[in-house]
Amino acid sequence: MARCFAMSAENELQEDEVKEHLRKCLEAKGWCPKIAQGKSRGIDIEALREGKRWVIEVKGCGSRDAMRVNYFLTALGELLQRMNDPSAKYSVAFPDLVQFRRLWKQLPKFAKERTGVNCLFVRANGEVDEVNHAGDAQEA
Repeated sequence: MARCFAMSAENELQEDEVKEHLRKCLEAKGWCPKIAQGKSRGIDIEALREGKRWVIEVKGCGSRDAMRVNYFLTALGELLQRMNDPSAKYSVAFPDLVQFRRLWKQLPKFAKERTGVNCLFVRANGEVDEVNHAGDAQEA
């Protein structure tokens, strides 16, 4: 997935917009994603490829800083509750906004390493930046 550092107001995507960009990106990489649209309960995105499973919890931009903090913590909590497959890959996904990147950076490295969770930052142009526990970009 492409790495880019542009983070502007144009990246203030709603949850379903983030899901749609991720769907296109995952399909381009050979994944078969199942997307929960709107306020559907359960896993937001479950993607399969060659016997591998990827579970992604998605949030939109929110309208205020405090709301974004809540979205970030909620996404992590929901993802942790779905971690029932030791061989699956687990990610949280957000619009590529400075606040979400800062929250990801502030999450202790130990917590990211222990859970194996990584973060997907999605831009309005459809580019996705996948960041691991060390802050390094990686390929899906």
